[in-house]
Amino acid sequence: MNLLVKMVAIVVVVFATNTANAQPPLPSIDKVINHLNELFRSNSSQAQITMKVVTVNFKRDLTIQSWTRGKDDALFVVRKPARQAGQATLRTKDGLWSYAPRADRLVRIPNSLLSDNWMGSHFTNDDLMRETDFTEDYDTSLTWVKESGKQFLQAILTPKPNAPVVWSSIKYMLEPKDYLPLRADYIDGNKIMRTMTFENPQVIDGKRVPLTMLMVPLDKPGESTRIDYQELKFNIPVTSTLFTQRGLRREAKR
Repeated sequence: MNLLVKMVAIVVVVFATNTANAQPPLPSIDKVINHLNELFRSNSSQAQITMKVVTVNFKRDLTIQSWTRGKDDALFVVRKPARQAGQATLRTKDGLWSYAPRADRLVRIPNSLLSDNWMGSHFTNDDLMRETDFTEDYDTSLTWVKESGKQFLQAILTPKPNAPVVWSSIKYMLEPKDYLPLRADYIDGNKIMRTMTFENPQVIDGKRVPLTMLMVPLDKPGESTRIDYQELKFNIPVTSTLFTQRGLRREAKR
């Protein structure tokens, strides 16, 4: 009788342990990656953002207006402060251009300068130029992880051979229900070089998107770039002429 009681107790303990450690099935990789791909994409968009840059040498606060159309076209125009108003960046499928209003000069940014910082921030010209498609450029693995007692979905993206990306891998921490990104670690080799956190999620045009992003370079203690969307509209009328040299100049001088 004692042996039977012991066996039942062992079975109960094993069952309780397995139940405590049980995890929900992993979602479809395609479903998660498609969600990340489409998070900020739309047929078109218009936004006003503030960008706060903190470095060891300076602090900078910019107000920027932006427009996008499809995957290729984007225009960013600085509105404030006054001394930098009119500076602009144009992206099309043919490349990336920078505009200096005082000299009325539009310069194409060569590939050799894509790793340079954009507007003095911790985002690079390459970040603007690369409209990365996670499905085409990366292989993805998913797993459940716990941090601070909470469960999250972790997605590790590894570049496919010859993919036009600069990182050895990117690790996303996602909310388990709607896969909203909470953090992205950008990894070179085995070292995390920079981390971007996503905050202040809001529902815009039926999509829940984070309106605050904080980029922190881990090799530069105390430095960061924070972007806050003050306004964001999806699927609004945007003319193709906006994403031309003439359209850029017109908006930059407005």
